[in-house]
Amino acid sequence: MKSKEGGTYIVTGATGGIGKALVAGLVTRKVDRIVLACRNVMRAEEIVGAYRNVTTELCVIELDLESFESVRRFASEIQSNRYRLNGLINNAGTMPGRVRITQDGYESATQTNFLSTMLLTELLVPFFDRNSSVVFTTSMTRRLASFHDNWDEISRCHHNRFVTYGRSKKMLTAYAAMLSENLKSKGINVNCSDPWIVDSGIISMGNKVIDAMSSALFRPLIYTPVQGAQSAFNALDSKETGLIFTRHKSKPIPYEYSEENVRKIIKKAIFDLS
Repeated sequence: MKSKEGGTYIVTGATGGIGKALVAGLVTRKVDRIVLACRNVMRAEEIVGAYRNVTTELCVIELDLESFESVRRFASEIQSNRYRLNGLINNAGTMPGRVRITQDGYESATQTNFLSTMLLTELLVPFFDRNSSVVFTTSMTRRLASFHDNWDEISRCHHNRFVTYGRSKKMLTAYAAMLSENLKSKGINVNCSDPWIVDSGIISMGNKVIDAMSSALFRPLIYTPVQGAQSAFNALDSKETGLIFTRHKSKPIPYEYSEENVRKIIKKAIFDLS
């Protein structure tokens, strides 16, 4: 049986700031294989090319979380390569300023951060070894949102950059709570990582004046990508399940994420994807 120092690990969004820090950390740990799951394959290949003479095998498989077809194609490739997984770090995310509808008909942040990440995880569960870990990146913005039965309509028709993003992360956290219970008997730990505010492209507002002021006044006070990645490694290494990890501490996923009405919302979303 592989230990957490060996094995195969998948990092989604591996070309972003935190993603690159996660890849670097896994290389340092000398894991057997890292799968960079990315939409921008060329950028991912450049990252792989920077690692020479390392014992870890790095490979790139295209994954576009705005497409359910791409998610299913990715999972099929994992199966055809006969990879046995020791870790899945669901790091990829997006926070669009305006409503953008995917080819599958969902608001882009909702599909990328919640639906496709959930679908990917469901499809990959059969390939996990015992004593493996699933990590979901949540966000402090989840506190801005509420659970709603009509979350799909709200995300498309009442878009707010931070609330929509926060709702997608809140629902993902609820899915993590449910999955942690479902996989506990299989020896698979499921935890969340809350990196706080990290100096990455996702916090750019797309306004030159505001972004310039942010860079001067705000960015020096927030975490670096390496610091942001630490919460994911804490979650990955944990022998417990159903927790939210920050850089310095952890706590159980709150009960509100496991209430019956919330479970019904998440279960229906899973059913609709099947």
